[in-house]
Amino acid sequence: MPETSGSLPDADGYDYVIRAIQHLDMAHGIHFFIGSRDFDVLYRWWEKRIPLSIIRSAIDRVVERRRRRGKPIATFGHFSYEVRKSYQAFLNLRIGEAALLPLRPPADARSEFLAHLPEALEGLREEFARLQRERLSGKAADPESMFAALLRQFQGDEELRRKSEFFLNQLAPEWRKPEMERRFRMNFLIHRFHIPIEDIL
Repeated sequence: MPETSGSLPDADGYDYVIRAIQHLDMAHGIHFFIGSRDFDVLYRWWEKRIPLSIIRSAIDRVVERRRRRGKPIATFGHFSYEVRKSYQAFLNLRIGEAALLPLRPPADARSEFLAHLPEALEGLREEFARLQRERLSGKAADPESMFAALLRQFQGDEELRRKSEFFLNQLAPEWRKPEMERRFRMNFLIHRFHIPIEDIL
């Protein structure tokens, strides 16, 4: 992606970038200004379809090493070598994506989530149940109405407002777009309530 492009191709790209940034923040309390070079690094990972599980593990290892040595993290470029090495090992061993998932069947995760739905999400029970029915029937589940309802329900949430504002202020101005904010809010809520989105969709 050229540095001047200023956009990601679709919502999946936004989600991927946001989840990598969120992991660094939520797991390690590290945040810094995200400029064009950082987005180039993140976009290349997304373009290669490197699983986020590999990205998270690589980030964890690099953060641990650099903290032991007293070196700060100020760019996603610090993770490039570890991600490349880990992804190459993944390809060489022909480890499938399914091998990185929990051993229990996905249907169990969906059923457990619905059985123990957080009280704050009770108004969305039918949306989650609809997605489960669609998935189990073999249809392609369409989560957009659930995402819209989720965002509407928490549009006045103060913590979400503060986190979104903080996240956007980390980004270079050309990346502070309404869709980026929307995807951040959605991913933040998915993380807050442990919504098993991969199992629901």
